[in-house]
Amino acid sequence: MRIVSDGTTTELYGGRFTGTVNLEMLSDAETTGRPDIARVSFADGAVTFWHSHPGGQKLLIISGVGRIGTEAGETELLPGTFVDAPADERHYHGAAIGHDCTVLAITWGTTVWEDLAP
Repeated sequence: MRIVSDGTTTELYGGRFTGTVNLEMLSDAETTGRPDIARVSFADGAVTFWHSHPGGQKLLIISGVGRIGTEAGETELLPGTFVDAPADERHYHGAAIGHDCTVLAITWGTTVWEDLAP
């Protein structure tokens, strides 16, 4: 058993975010087919660049007000909202404008980043 109270924090992970973002890796995938798990805190209005995940991604809004965008548009996310992004779906996510947001992100496979902010 391993208990993590604070993960390793990397601000502006890979430069693939707008605004201030703290990414805390809670658990790296031990093997192929297993997910990475991170707690991601987005400051007011900060979001990821457009990206996708070969194995999909699941997000749980822990606190604050978030937002997620897809080809179909953008949706506001309140605490307790669960998002199930299918494999290879192009999207971005983060904090709503005027709000901070913390998200639990469970991700399968290496993220495919675009050099494009929403």
